[in-house]
Amino acid sequence: MSRVSLSREPWLWAFVGLWALFVSVLHFGGLAYGIYTQIWWWDLLTHSLSGFGVAGVLFLVFPRTFDGNRAPVVVAGIIFAIGAGFELYEYLFKDFWYGWSAAYYLEDTATDLVVDVLGALAFVVLVDGIVRFTSETQYRPESQPPSTHANIRSDGGDTSVRSADDTCSRDDDARSPDDDAPSRR
Repeated sequence: MSRVSLSREPWLWAFVGLWALFVSVLHFGGLAYGIYTQIWWWDLLTHSLSGFGVAGVLFLVFPRTFDGNRAPVVVAGIIFAIGAGFELYEYLFKDFWYGWSAAYYLEDTATDLVVDVLGALAFVVLVDGIVRFTSETQYRPESQPPSTHANIRSDGGDTSVRSADDTCSRDDDARSPDDDAPSRR
């Protein structure tokens, strides 16, 4: 399955939509109930999950961004830029972070951006895994039927796959005396 065809799967759209809803509940619930200040890792959790979700939205809208060897770098850069924009917004409207020192805010921002990117890279790995798994299970050459216990040889080989050794004809020296005998019917 290609990345483009995967991005058109309705179940993936539902998954990313539910993920966005879940992360929104965690974020706004964390703000409303002061969880961000009570649980030290809450910010890391919401940032990693949101990086994963934003990468999911990016994949649904621009699936070709996830093609090629440079995809992790490209996706990481895009998510980093989006995260930096959110951090700027957070800084400008910091009502709930009032009292932080500039040094602590810079440390929090750097950590948030790293965790955003790690969440996004997790989505890249998920997409790559799905594409590889579906490609391997959907494609099987016609000349190689799937292995079953019935066609496994005692040496571990597969009897449905013939090697060059299996197809070689026997030497005349190795013939048995019965080979020259006339057939009896």
